[in-house]
Amino acid sequence: MKILYLDIETAPNKVYSWGLFNQNISLNQVVEPGYTLCFAAKWDDSSEIMFKSIKRNGLKRMIKTVHKLLSEADAVVHYNGKRFDIPVLNWEFAKLGLEPPTPYKQIDLYRTVSKNFKPTSKKLDFVCQEFGIGSKVNHKGMELWHECMNGNEKSWGIMERYNKQDVRLLPKLYKRLLPWISDHPNHALYVDTTDPVCPNCGSTHLVKKGKQPTNTGIYQRYKCQSCKTPLRSRFTEVEADKRQGILTQVK
Repeated sequence: MKILYLDIETAPNKVYSWGLFNQNISLNQVVEPGYTLCFAAKWDDSSEIMFKSIKRNGLKRMIKTVHKLLSEADAVVHYNGKRFDIPVLNWEFAKLGLEPPTPYKQIDLYRTVSKNFKPTSKKLDFVCQEFGIGSKVNHKGMELWHECMNGNEKSWGIMERYNKQDVRLLPKLYKRLLPWISDHPNHALYVDTTDPVCPNCGSTHLVKKGKQPTNTGIYQRYKCQSCKTPLRSRFTEVEADKRQGILTQVK
């Protein structure tokens, strides 16, 4: 399975406003809508972190590059990307007249955190620090975005480090959360073996962990020794005698 880690940064909307709190902004108050400033990405089997920006590469080239990456990926790992990064990029693709990328699966680690845990904060920086896997790059806040929008070279250097660091954190968080990802794309579809395969990591290093009775039958339980995902056979013990062993994550 070809996995891409991805994070984007966007410019805020420029608007006219008479106040600071609880404002309803109408379209005729929008001076300039937001847009994609840059993106960072890396493949799961590579240490290279790619970075493209509107400053260095121009909008069209930057967007075409990320479109190509998405089209090559089997799955994309991001943090809150289903609600933010991917819809933003899709809008950029549509505006440039690009076709949708080749279909890919999304692994949104924010949704995994939200579904399984109740941390004090679900922000990427807090979650990663709590797990002891690193932290985001410190910066001066909105001023950094404002300076990048005005072409400040020093601020663009900070933005690049900031964007790349988010992508460095994603693989670490992904591996930490792997046994909790109940909707992970099935690795077994990409592995050429007749042995039972962990759907979350592709490992064949599985051990039996007793039986799981349900209202419809009894299933064999397994535990992946590579990523620690709890699994069970997809078929009851009676059906398993007639079919090749196929596993699914325990919900």
